[in-house]
Amino acid sequence: MLHLVKNMTVDSLKSIRWYIDCSDDDFLYKGNSLVHIELRDREIPHEFRIRNGSHSWTYWRESLPEVLKFVSDAFHQY
Repeated sequence: MLHLVKNMTVDSLKSIRWYIDCSDDDFLYKGNSLVHIELRDREIPHEFRIRNGSHSWTYWRESLPEVLKFVSDAFHQY
């Protein structure tokens, strides 16, 4: 995803509501962190969460209420 983000225009990046939620033991931790840094450096609004856990259903089940609220809030903006 980092390659994609680096090659998108700022306007294109700003047209997306970004939400990155990753556990500290996830094998995708480093890549997600690099995407966060790229978005931050380009001043792209986004939500970035790192919590304790692993890439597991337990982790995602705990994350779902907040993720669904984020998605729901996006629908209410339009």
